[in-house]
Order: sequence, then structure tokens, then C-alpha cells
Amino acid sequence: MVYETSYGSGLKPFTPDPSRGSWENPTDYIFACFGLSLKLDVFVASYWFFFDMGLFGMLPYFVYMVIYLVPIMVIHSFMGQFSSTGFISAFRLSPFFKGMGYVSLFLTIAMLIYYAIFAAVPLLFILNSFRPTLPWSCEAVNAWHNDSAGQKTVCNYSKNEVDVTDSENISYTVLHVPSVLYFQSHFASMKDENFPDTNADYELSWNFVSNFVFIWAMIAFIFYKFPEAAKFGKLIRYMVIGTVALLLVCFVRFLFLPGAIEGLTRFMTPKASDMAMGISSTFIMVLHAFGAGWGSVIALSSFNGFKTNIMSYSWIISFGQIFIYIMFGMVSFMLEHYYKGFSEDSYNTYVINNWLLYVSSASALASMHWSNLWTFIYYTMLLMAALIVMTTQIFTILQSLFDEFEILRTRKQEVTFGLIGGLTVCSFFFCTNHGISSFSALSLDAIFSHSVLHLLLLLVVLWIYGRERFQRDIEFMLGQPFASWKIFILRFIAPLFLLICLVSGALAAVMEHIYSVVSVLIISIFLVGLPILAIPGYGFYYLYQNTGTFCARFRRTCRPTDWYPVEMEHRQQYEEAVGNTDITHQLFEVTEEVN
Repeated sequence: MVYETSYGSGLKPFTPDPSRGSWENPTDYIFACFGLSLKLDVFVASYWFFFDMGLFGMLPYFVYMVIYLVPIMVIHSFMGQFSSTGFISAFRLSPFFKGMGYVSLFLTIAMLIYYAIFAAVPLLFILNSFRPTLPWSCEAVNAWHNDSAGQKTVCNYSKNEVDVTDSENISYTVLHVPSVLYFQSHFASMKDENFPDTNADYELSWNFVSNFVFIWAMIAFIFYKFPEAAKFGKLIRYMVIGTVALLLVCFVRFLFLPGAIEGLTRFMTPKASDMAMGISSTFIMVLHAFGAGWGSVIALSSFNGFKTNIMSYSWIISFGQIFIYIMFGMVSFMLEHYYKGFSEDSYNTYVINNWLLYVSSASALASMHWSNLWTFIYYTMLLMAALIVMTTQIFTILQSLFDEFEILRTRKQEVTFGLIGGLTVCSFFFCTNHGISSFSALSLDAIFSHSVLHLLLLLVVLWIYGRERFQRDIEFMLGQPFASWKIFILRFIAPLFLLICLVSGALAAVMEHIYSVVSVLIISIFLVGLPILAIPGYGFYYLYQNTGTFCARFRRTCRPTDWYPVEMEHRQQYEEAVGNTDITHQLFEVTEEVN
């Protein structure tokens, strides 16, 4: 078996980064992956996917875990842990497809540009929680909201009133949640509208601009104080533990909301319709397990020790992520049924509780005793969740760039704060009325892109690199066998499910863009759609860099290049395992010359 080297093809060989570090505690990898499930924009579209699903509807998730989630997570972890590099350089396994790493880079950047919303909104409610009376409480809402504008709230609703008549002369009442109106009041074009007006002029909210600046400043401070992998992993570990602990505290407190027990009963009650909804909906949650940019698990696993048992870790991560989804699902159900209590005695009453977890929840908190304290606790939990997601994704981007481009390693601080500064400026678009109401289109576009990348990954690892090589490498790394039935599932069964995800993601993205503005579609094309072309683009560029006939070049670029463990001890053992002494010795010489 012959392994290609960059030295043999005349290209500059890969040079490991000796200062990249590793996790302080092996479980930091698990907590970092737990943090990926806190990407809660999946719940923004919950009115499509989740509210009618319930716990029973989540059972298909556990089927997907066995069929392809855990095995694919093992592949991601294997690529990062074996190569000790991020999601770009890990494709030394098959350099023709290194463009997949660049697609992952663009997808992560696309998410980071809009995701500051999920930190800015909690910050808005946190800052206002220090007021003696919450602005969105029933005691204070009349000070800034006028019912005469035709927007009745749940605070002053009389069940005998109806105020809206449709074309068929059927009267019904529309009730608004004060915290939603308070959120919309920051944009003049959204004050008097039940739903965003896509034809309105662009309007910038300076309140949200200041919140965005503060959020990005916090992220810059985190990377200033915790730049190394060991320190960063420790920070994420404590932040994830703190976030989940606060979530459990809020869950217990929400149990005492009116209608909460009915919501939990609905969540726990098994129904056939729930299972039908879950079959399609849990696809979405499975795809989010790998991070916003798809390659996050590859980058995070690269800080593991070489012998870390990624098989057991993958099961732990999968169960931990679904636990987090279930907890947020139960909170959503309790809040949903709290607002259903306002219309339970009337079929013609409808409560507009938009963006339930982030915006509508504030009014539910305002109805509690010690409402200021509970508002602070709840939104601090959401703020921490957003910061975990954003910092983890930035961390994977930076490390992947440093692994791939040696010239950047001497300018780590400049690259770090340059990236954060660029993301800050780009994110200001989502401080506008159109940006803050249409950002979910980017999230749904990623469903399609993730499915494409997963399908290509299975092709690259199990067909091009080869089943035998993959099994040999992972058994060498872990010292335990990788069952053949898992290989069979990944080669023949998992692709069928991913094709379903591909079609579902495409349909969901098209539906979302129908109701969004053109500017969001343009951003999506440039940050989510066009980057897919980087896969064939880089492949043909790499072909051009090689010599020989087209067929010879193509075979050479598909074979692993500089694919070996970074640590010398493991590299020597790997040399003996593959029986490729001459080529591996050549690799030693090249590495010594470069270093």
C-alpha cells in the first residue's frame, strides 16, 4: 500500500503545530460537544417542527443514533483525533475533497454573523430586569403601549370581547404578549404589525447595535483571557455545567406556572401523530449534533489524546444532547400551555406568542413572584448558551486556520481579533428590522448543506479512502475493533436517510425564503450556497498542482497525503502497522527539515 506525500509531489508538506495544545481534562471534549446542542435557533422554527412532537415523538432520535448519528460522529472524531488537526487539514485523508473543510468554514461564519441575536435578546431583557417594574409586565405595559392601536394584550383581555372579523364574517380575538410587543417596539416598522412587513424600509435599531457590540466585546475578552485549548476547554466545561444547572432550576420554577402540568402531560403522553411528527423533525436535531459549520466535532476532537475512546464518548455526547433538547422541549411545552390558558374557554381567541423561548417567555416570568430575579436567572441561562455556541465555533475556526496555514501561527492574536472584528461589523445587518425577522432562513439552509457534506464524507472515508483502511486506522488508534455492521450501515443505510434530509432541507429552505427579504436570500447564496462550489473547485486546483496524466493526478489527489499521527511515538507504531517503512521515513526527514 503506497501513501502519497507532499514531498513526493513537489508540494510543501504539512507541518504540525507544536503549540496547539490539548484538553486539560478528557471530558472537556464531551462538554464542548454538549455545547453544540445549545444552538437554539433550531427552536425558532418550533412552530413547524416541535410543538406537536413531544417526548414520544423524540423516540426516532434514538433510532437515528444507532443507524447513523453515533457512527458518523465516530468518523468525525476519528478524523480529528487521528490527524490532530481541524476540519480543513484533516482532509489530508483525501486532499481532492479538502474543499469540504472550506465549506464548513463558510457555514460556521454564516451562523456567527446572525447568531449574536441569540445573545443580544437575552441581554436586552437582563438589562431591563434591574428596573423596579419590568416594562413588559401588566403593571407597566400601559405606560408605553396603547390598546387603541388595535393590539390587545393578555393583560387586559375580557373573554366576552371579540375584535377581528375575517372575510367570512367569523369573529375572533387576537391577543398579544407584552414582551413580544416590547421587543417589536425597538423597530418602528414592527410596532403595529402582527407579522413582519417584508416591504418596509430598512430600519436600524441602535439599541440592538449597542447590545451586539457588548456581546462581541465579551467574546473578544474570552479569547484574550482563554486563548489556549486547556484554558478554553475548562471555561466551556464550567459554562455548560452552569447553563444546564440554571435550565434545571428554571424548569422546576416553571412547573408552578398555570397550565404547566398540562403542558408536561401533553409532552409525555404518547400519540401516533407525535411519532409521525418525530420521524421527520428529529432529522433536524441530528444534523445540529455536529455544530453550525458541520466540521466542529472534527476540530474539537483534534485536542483529544490519541487513544481517547471516541466510541463511548460518541454515545455519551448523543445522549447528552438529546437530554438538553428534551429539557428545552419541556420548557417550551409549559410556556405554550401557559398561553393556551388565555384561550382555552374560547375557540375564537388566538394568542400570538412569537419566538416562545426567547421573547414570549419574559411575560410569563413577569407573572411570577420575584419576577425580576427569575427574569435575570432565565435570560442569563440563555445568554450563556449563546456565548458557548459562538465561542466554540470561533475556536474551531481559528484552530482549523492555524493548522492549515502555517504563516498564521505567528500572528494568532491578530487573526483572532481580526476575525471577531469582521464578524462584529457583518452582524450589524441583523440589527435591522428585516435581519432580525428573517435570520432563520440561514439556519434552515444549513440543513441542506449539512446533508450534502455528510453524504460526501461517507463517500470519502468509506469508499475512496476505503473500508479496510478506515477500520485498520481506527483499530490502531483505539486498540479495539470497529464492528463490520457499523460499516455496513454507514455505507448502505445511512445514505438513504441523509437523502431524505437533503430533500427535506431543500423544501424547508425554499419555504422559509418565500417569506423572507431578498437581502437574506443574497446573503444565503454567498455564505451557504456558493461555498459548496469550493469542493470541486479545490479538487481541480489540487489536480492542477500535480503532474502526470489526468487519471494519475486524480488517483494521487484522492489518496491520503501526509496522513499519519502527529506524535512521533504513534507515528512509528503506525509505520509498523501499515508496513510502509520507506515512505514513512521520508515523512520523518521532511518534517525535521521544515521544523
